[in-house]
Amino acid sequence: MREHHQSQQTMKQGKMKQGKKDLAKGLERVAHKWIPVMRKTTRLNLARVAHKWTPVMREKMRLDKDSEHVSKDIKKQHTLSIFAAMIIVGFAGSGPFAQAKESAPTSITKAWQTLQADVFDNKAIKETATWLTIKAPDRAHDAALVPITIKANPKDTEGHVKKLTIIIDNNPAPVAAEIDLSPKLGPLHIETRVRVDQYSHVRAIVETSKGELFMAAKFVKAAGGCSAPAMKDRATKMKMLGKTKLRQFTVAPNQQIKQSQKQQAEIQVMVRHPNYSGLQMNQETGYYIPAHFVSEMTIKADDEQLIHINGAISLSEDPVIRFRFLPERERPIIKLDVKDTEDKHFQNQWQLKPRHPQTGS
Repeated sequence: MREHHQSQQTMKQGKMKQGKKDLAKGLERVAHKWIPVMRKTTRLNLARVAHKWTPVMREKMRLDKDSEHVSKDIKKQHTLSIFAAMIIVGFAGSGPFAQAKESAPTSITKAWQTLQADVFDNKAIKETATWLTIKAPDRAHDAALVPITIKANPKDTEGHVKKLTIIIDNNPAPVAAEIDLSPKLGPLHIETRVRVDQYSHVRAIVETSKGELFMAAKFVKAAGGCSAPAMKDRATKMKMLGKTKLRQFTVAPNQQIKQSQKQQAEIQVMVRHPNYSGLQMNQETGYYIPAHFVSEMTIKADDEQLIHINGAISLSEDPVIRFRFLPERERPIIKLDVKDTEDKHFQNQWQLKPRHPQTGS
């Protein structure tokens, strides 16, 4: 009887030990999965805290340094009080207070100052032009397909817009596109889609025919756009490579710019292309997909160039551009010529329909 009891006890202890081992393994798996996530969340919270409080700390220390009568003890008190505030804000950043609306940071950042020097050779760029705007979502639904709209209608004394540069500060390749523009576009109205790799300012810098530079910027909250996998598998995308499409729209009378007797036309041109950034991973092999993207796109109306785009990886998959122009005749022929980084060319042409319907076609 005693031996049977001891045997049962031994079996029970064995099951308990095995249960503890299984529990430990389960916790280990959970920890392996979630600890990196927790670390990342903490890192993001600390980054937000540092962004908010570092200027305050610097100002405090500057004031303390300038004052001859402030002792080291007071400096320590200032630092400790600010550090305590940072901890409080850090906890609030991961709690219910995180839902509070965050204000967009100033558009003049270190990243932008470096880009201004590299891309524009430190030329003066004005931000005060009321006639230049850029529209983008505050928080993008899809970081790989962020829609932007750029409008510019300078005064006659400032000349017409001859070039547009789209820059995304914190992207691996910040210059998304350089676009040469014809005077035949009239007042500038361009829509396209870009990738945003992390929280960043998206900038539209225009150059007028008089050589002046103007800028509008919008802060967009998005992440992972440059490494997000393509919407279709690679084999399917390559079968569709180079297919093009044109849509025609009618500009409503209340949106017509009364600058010319000509009626504006509005079209959208799209080319099927994966626009691989070199940062995306093949979901089947686990290897990175080599960069392969649209490098040039030219759009003409009756053999006269309207737009020439030098593109890069920050343009979205299946590059698309929608714009308005002032056609010389009712039904011009639109010609599209696209070139990618593997020196493949894709061409097409369409004759526009009469511009009287109120819907896209």
